[in-house]
Amino acid sequence: GDVYKRQVSTQSTWDNSKRMVRLIYKKSDENQFMYATTLPTPIDLVIKELVTINNLRIKLDRLCVAMEELANKGPLKPEELHGLSNYEEAKDDSSVQLGLKKLPQKIGTRVVEDKNKVRTGWLLDEDTTKKMLQHITEAKAVIHKDQVAKKIPLTEKMLLEQLDILKGVMMISYPGYHGLGEWEPARIILEAGEALGDGDMYEAEKTTLWYAGKEMARGRVLGDYLGKNEKTTVIVKLTQTGAGAPPREPVIDKETHRQMLAYYYKKQEEAKKAEQDIDDGYLESPWANPKGLKNDLNGVGDVKWK
Repeated sequence: GDVYKRQVSTQSTWDNSKRMVRLIYKKSDENQFMYATTLPTPIDLVIKELVTINNLRIKLDRLCVAMEELANKGPLKPEELHGLSNYEEAKDDSSVQLGLKKLPQKIGTRVVEDKNKVRTGWLLDEDTTKKMLQHITEAKAVIHKDQVAKKIPLTEKMLLEQLDILKGVMMISYPGYHGLGEWEPARIILEAGEALGDGDMYEAEKTTLWYAGKEMARGRVLGDYLGKNEKTTVIVKLTQTGAGAPPREPVIDKETHRQMLAYYYKKQEEAKKAEQDIDDGYLESPWANPKGLKNDLNGVGDVKWK
């Protein structure tokens, strides 16, 4: 019985441990977020959840940018009309004619000028636009890099909630995407699901997790690499499997590096000044006085006149 208990105890060391650990996924200073989990969590699950959060975060960020453009400058024109403001002048151009046929029906109560001439400038009423921008600002705050400094972990649930809110805002503002072309970025992002693949997004099955320049092998758990410290906070990286190790994090951050450079520059200037003072110091010595010999012969060498 005692042997069995010891075996069960050994096998369930991690199962009974609920020590929290914070992972900071950092691709760059601007692209980072915090993820909280437990030390017994399998590396496979950590990779899956990090990839999900990363991809949703990027999707939400792009949706915010796209909706902000839409709210401030109106719907995107068909590509054939980009750069044009006076369609009458080019009405005989076949591509312009095609663009005008594609152009969605005008909606909105206000008109502004898009300096780049790629958006129509047709805006919704001020109240609707204000609400759109307010929700966009709130979504941006959830995914902002400052959340890491505030030690606020990001979760899949938080991201899905924000995406649902913004989708609802779009449906209220542009019901059924009425007034928006199929090429409208916000519409594409919302309709694409998880099909937005690029260098910033990953596929969990083809992704490798790294910590301190070492690969965290699948089939193991976080505690195998991070020990049993329940308050551990570490920086981790993701790469496409087979891409090799990512760049190591600098030992000191940019701000500390800047302060160090300023300190060394100040010390260097102080050393130069001290050296100059030494070089010029002899001029104040008695032997450097050009009239010293004459004064001595006249018996007034050390006389100080008051």
